[in-house]
Amino acid sequence: MAAEFHDLSRSDMLRLLAGDAALHARVAAGELLRAETPFRYPGRRGAVVVQLAPGPLPAPPAMAGATGARPVRISDGGGLLKSLEEQGMDLTVDMILSKTVFHAVRQTEGGDIVAGEVCLDSTADTLAVDLWRFLQLVAEIMGLRHSKYKEALLRLSRRQDGPDLIGWDERPR
Repeated sequence: MAAEFHDLSRSDMLRLLAGDAALHARVAAGELLRAETPFRYPGRRGAVVVQLAPGPLPAPPAMAGATGARPVRISDGGGLLKSLEEQGMDLTVDMILSKTVFHAVRQTEGGDIVAGEVCLDSTADTLAVDLWRFLQLVAEIMGLRHSKYKEALLRLSRRQDGPDLIGWDERPR
């Protein structure tokens, strides 16, 4: 049986973003939390919901190993990729968009896409800051539908004889 998420109120979410010690202690204890944010996906998808769960144990001496802080995974529950699909931006069909989204996520320290969910690995100690970074990442990806970024990447991808100007395979270290 899968563990159940406990829903937080909007005010609890704001307190979590502000660094509330009691809520951070719940996360550090391994409690699964879910909260609606004040942000909304375009279209009919509704509010952006973040989920907080114990994160993967890092290999020493990585993020949590050095401080002893409990790893936490911040996730969107799969809402962002579903929202893009509803807007006609299917990552399985559009390789330019797919590369753009994956590059944006992986360019964010701790960011990844796991099982169809955009996530950011954090620790209980840095949760407030990382929640803001996660929300910024989600907002930036949602903004792709309004930008000329995709059009510019399409032009760059058509340059067959030139060097790789985008550097898709390079991840920040």
